[in-house]
Amino acid sequence: MRRPSLMLLFAVLLAYVGVSVTPAWTKVRNAKHGRDFATYHYAAAEVLDGGDPYATKRLSKRARTEGTRKSVHPYFYPPPFLLSVMWSPTFDLPTSYRVWFWLNQGLVLLCLAMFRRWFRAPWVILGALLLTFTPITDNAKMGQANLMVLAAAVAGLWLKNGALVGVAAMAKMSPALYLAGWAARGAIRPIAMAVAVAVISTLMALPWIDAATQIRFYTEVLPGFSTGNYHGLTVRIGLPANHSIPDLFNQLWPGPDAHTLSLAAGRAAKACTLALLVPIVWVARRSRDRLGTAAVFGALTVLLLVTPVYTYEHHLVMAMFPAVVVGTALMEGRLGRWGWGFGMASYFFTAWPLYWLRPLQQSVPNFHWVLQESKFFGLMGLGVLCVVVAINSPRRS
Repeated sequence: MRRPSLMLLFAVLLAYVGVSVTPAWTKVRNAKHGRDFATYHYAAAEVLDGGDPYATKRLSKRARTEGTRKSVHPYFYPPPFLLSVMWSPTFDLPTSYRVWFWLNQGLVLLCLAMFRRWFRAPWVILGALLLTFTPITDNAKMGQANLMVLAAAVAGLWLKNGALVGVAAMAKMSPALYLAGWAARGAIRPIAMAVAVAVISTLMALPWIDAATQIRFYTEVLPGFSTGNYHGLTVRIGLPANHSIPDLFNQLWPGPDAHTLSLAAGRAAKACTLALLVPIVWVARRSRDRLGTAAVFGALTVLLLVTPVYTYEHHLVMAMFPAVVVGTALMEGRLGRWGWGFGMASYFFTAWPLYWLRPLQQSVPNFHWVLQESKFFGLMGLGVLCVVVAINSPRRS
């Protein structure tokens, strides 16, 4: 890399520290309660002591005993995910939370580096995303695991390594949707590798999480995801910052309570998801060039984001992937003039700061609902553009 390019890269990283890292680090450094990371920390501590990570009351009791917080959100991740945070109870919660923050910063840069190597994403697109994509800051502040999932999935999709995608799926179940892209082309080997990793990681977790507890996750905890019952999560579905398809139908047909979808909303959400999956799978049938292949999986990333009942700001950090695909396609001229306006609008509404929302709604009340759902519309715009990029990409035999 030439010296001017190195200087520009250094300037972008320095600006990123100012606009994202420093504000998020200030929140993390001063937060004794560990935000969402507390769930991972206390679930790991519970299994190391021979307990049940899905026993929310026990996790909350640990937090009260340590004086960090009154309660902890339920742990509802697959059992093997805990293998990645077993180190956390070695330290106290605030220290582990800070370590996790810096791991997330490294994962952001790793993801951008993989986009560059995989489909030659332009430096200007990577730099612009680093400085303007606000979900990065929110994810770092909340202490969430989304970047770990994204990094494993992107590496697996780039290298056609099903084992890495399997790792992502066993951290959060939704990345299993990526297998649909391989299934459409009859790519059996990476799918088999992903399934093998699921089995192996489950067996690896057995010394800490017994078979009965693991079975309970798949038979009791996981089925509740389709109805909004996230193992007792008390956050209401209709929260304005929820950007999911089920939330839209929940607004039309409210459920029996604030945490449960109605039968009509649940069925409509499933039908909508299937209707969106079909064209992506159709496009994925033929092998494309690197950017076209990345576009197929970028579209699947959008779908796996909007399909769950809850899609919050920190989840949107995974939309880095389709955003960079669309930006690269625009720079390469694959979307034409119309794509610039549509693409910029889609990115803006996906990336804009959530704290702008309420003041803007008060200023233009006639657009209150449209603004409330603007991030959903932005995500869907990125998904549509990824499908167009895939269709317009050169085919490979």
